[in-house]
Amino acid sequence: MTPRIGISTFVDPQPRARYCSVSEHYNRSVRVAGGLPFPLPLADEPEWAERYIGQVDGLILSGGKDSDPALYGEEPIAGLGAFDAARDEWELALFKAAMARGIPILGICRGCQLINAAMGGSLFQDLAAQRPGTNAHNPPEGFPVDRLYHSVDLVEGSFLRRVFGQERLRVNSFHHQAVKELAPGLEASAFAADGVLEGFESSDRTRFLVGVQFHPETLTQRFPQFVALFSAFMAACGGA
Repeated sequence: MTPRIGISTFVDPQPRARYCSVSEHYNRSVRVAGGLPFPLPLADEPEWAERYIGQVDGLILSGGKDSDPALYGEEPIAGLGAFDAARDEWELALFKAAMARGIPILGICRGCQLINAAMGGSLFQDLAAQRPGTNAHNPPEGFPVDRLYHSVDLVEGSFLRRVFGQERLRVNSFHHQAVKELAPGLEASAFAADGVLEGFESSDRTRFLVGVQFHPETLTQRFPQFVALFSAFMAACGGA
């Protein structure tokens, strides 16, 4: 069986039209791991989320802009970046539908943060402003997306430790926000050297619910070890 993987998209307004977009890296990483990617266009009606989720075997919540801090009961601070409330609402609907159906979910960067907020956790709106002394997590503009930037330590016994088979992993990094309070039902599985949470998993070992703060989808071509995460996801989705 070839798992059908839904991938959340975002609206990209251009001068002549509006497009539903997502990085091609997601599509490639799903394909190389044996899945069939299905980018999911945004819909104005949240009930469409259930219809989309009913047609896929797994869901990837992709990266992108910040989320509205109202999701976790906070007012915006000066360091908050641009956010898209319509995307927040749509991806929350996708997440809830996927949870209700019990299909595997992988959250990447913004997707990781959205899962945590949806389950009752909170975020640092801006690491530099709210967590002084934090190492650099957002490299200079123009830094290649497929270049390793800093290391993360994988928690012993965690899903990520089993998948990658090592204690420490070098990853890329493109974020100024991060998980602050981890939501109930989630367990930490990776930390940066400065203590910023870089990965989590469901405390319910019977289901695949994993979030990573880095961008493995951009690394699978140059660094094949990152395919392992997508292969494990495909296996959970019913792949061979």
